[in-house]
Formats: sequence, structure tokens, C-alpha cells
Amino acid sequence: MQSFIPLRPAALLFMLPLLLMWWGCEKDPASPEEDNEQELITKVVLTLTESGSGSTVTATYNDPDGPGGMAPTIGSLTVKAGSTYAGTIEVFDETKTPAVNLTDEIKEEADAHQFFYTPQGELAGRLVVTITDKDSKNLPLGLVFHVTVTAGPPVTGSATNSLNVVLSHYDKDTKNGRDRSDESDIDINVPVGIVN
Repeated sequence: MQSFIPLRPAALLFMLPLLLMWWGCEKDPASPEEDNEQELITKVVLTLTESGSGSTVTATYNDPDGPGGMAPTIGSLTVKAGSTYAGTIEVFDETKTPAVNLTDEIKEEADAHQFFYTPQGELAGRLVVTITDKDSKNLPLGLVFHVTVTAGPPVTGSATNSLNVVLSHYDKDTKNGRDRSDESDIDINVPVGIVN
């Protein structure tokens, strides 16, 4: 038969700090650990190659000191009405020496990333962007894509007539191939003009 030894009040006072330390070390299930560090991207290169002619247009976004500080600079793209283009995007962290090309890292972590390309202003309905690469779950990634430019009048590229490029980062949100996450590694507007 087991005997029960009552704890004295002094023993309980001694154990209380130990119990509080143990509870403090327990992980909070409502706050999952970050699996994937958010990328610092200071340079983005968007390249479009025209089908048939093989001519290439490139726009570069530069923010050498990262968020805050100096204002970023951004180039523009000019595409032809009625044409199709093969598109690629490359991203870099130039705060490190030597600069780090993050494109392959994003490809390796495809399940945690997705690019979104949204035409703004007069480009809506004129540019159709189709992502052609996939992650391990067959969901879109967006390092490679096609752009179809419908026929119609010229459009002047500007902050209003731009292609919004977002790289969503999925740690807390679940990637479903349709919805952006609450975390964005980049969110930029590339002015795009259309000529005939």
C-alpha cells in the first residue's frame, strides 16, 4: 500500500518558481515557429522575350539599402500589341558582399513562395500573365511565365499603367495557388507601355 506524504507549505513555495519556469519554456501552440526566413530583396530583374523575333525587354527595380532609407528606382517595359512574350524574374539581395542571387533559393522553397502579376489601369484586360512553373504540390510559383498582349490602342507606361508584382511568402498562411499571403517579400509596380 502506497503512503501519501503531504507537502509542507515551505516545499510548495520552493517548487513554485520551478513550475513557473517550466511553463514559461513550453511552446505556445498558437504561435508556430517560423519555418522560413523572409527574404530581403534589393534588386528585381523582369525580362520579357518576344515570341518569333526573340527581342528582349528588361525592367530593373533597385533598392540598394532595402526598405526605408533611399527611394528605390524602377525601369519600365514596352511591349507590342498582339504579341506574346516568355517572361522570367530574378531577385537579388545586394546588401551582402558578394551579392546573393535569391532566385534559386526561391525555386528550392517553391512551396513557401508565389509571385502574383496583376496588370493595373489601362493594362487590365490588355496583358494576360500565365504562370508556367509549379511547386511540388502543382501550385503556381511564377519565376517563369507567359505574357499575352491583346490588340488595341497604344498605352503609355506609368505608375498607373503598371504591372504589380508581388512575391508572397507563406509561413503562417497556407499556399493555395489563388490567394496572396499576409507576408510579401516584394510588392512593386513596373510601368508597362504598349505600342503598335
